[in-house]
Amino acid sequence: MIIDDRPNWQTLNLAAIQQRLAWLQQQPDGIIFCQDSGVHYVAVTKDRSHIKLSLVEKVNLHTDLLQSVFDFNNPLHLVSEYTQTMLLGLVWQNQPQRIYIAGFGGGRIPLVLHHYLPETVIDCADIDAIAVEAATQCFGVQFDSRLTIAIQDGREYLEQQKLDRQYDIIMTDVFFGNGYFPHSLATKEFYQLCEKRLSRDGVVLVNLLQRDEFYAEKVKTLQSVFSQVCVCPWKDINSVLIGSNSAILEKDEIVARAKYLQDGHQFSFSLIDRASEVKVGKELFEAVPNLEKAQVLYDEAPPVGYFDSWLL
Repeated sequence: MIIDDRPNWQTLNLAAIQQRLAWLQQQPDGIIFCQDSGVHYVAVTKDRSHIKLSLVEKVNLHTDLLQSVFDFNNPLHLVSEYTQTMLLGLVWQNQPQRIYIAGFGGGRIPLVLHHYLPETVIDCADIDAIAVEAATQCFGVQFDSRLTIAIQDGREYLEQQKLDRQYDIIMTDVFFGNGYFPHSLATKEFYQLCEKRLSRDGVVLVNLLQRDEFYAEKVKTLQSVFSQVCVCPWKDINSVLIGSNSAILEKDEIVARAKYLQDGHQFSFSLIDRASEVKVGKELFEAVPNLEKAQVLYDEAPPVGYFDSWLL
């Protein structure tokens, strides 16, 4: 017999999430949500037990960038490995008091953090109100005093917070349907803003696409602000950058802390596996081609061609 020894609040919280998602099981496969939102459509599709949120470009009605996905049979499981990797922020801050997330999508990371960290406040910002509506209708998200969302530019929101509001973890996961990553969230000035808003030993995590023409520049820019930068690549698709000015962690310590977290929270995925994929030190330069030649990005000097992907 398996004994469920999770705290009662966790059991009740999971039951509430499952209740909010119960209606999805009755829906046929196909599009279950689609609304116009600026330059794209926000579309949610059902494929058996998987629910997927995409931003579909109006020009060609196509996207190759999946925003969020989950399995309603296991709503606390992070299906995408890059989202699992974002939880490595807990390696640096295992009991965060406050987390800030720029970019909401289907709200998968906020929902999971909200469940496992009952004492943590999670502030989020996203410019797309329709995507947030899709998250509340189709992804089981429910806002409360510990999980809030501002319909606002992610950098603007952070700039407007009071100086005494410090975050232990800051995450950015912001893309448009064609894979464009906003320049304003990739510059030295933005990461200096993050550094000012971080608590002591705080950590920043950034989701990037490896196909990004300025991938190396974005890694170099993070290095210009934070003393330790790690990269955790996933196949040839995403990379999660991790930056901190806390004491340098070696690879074995990162893995050991991930094991501690895995044992404590019993995630349905292996945080240990994600930690073992982190590139530090010399491995970082091997994982990021042309990093030594890359230039730092600044607000006032975007490189030639940076905005071309936005125009495609």
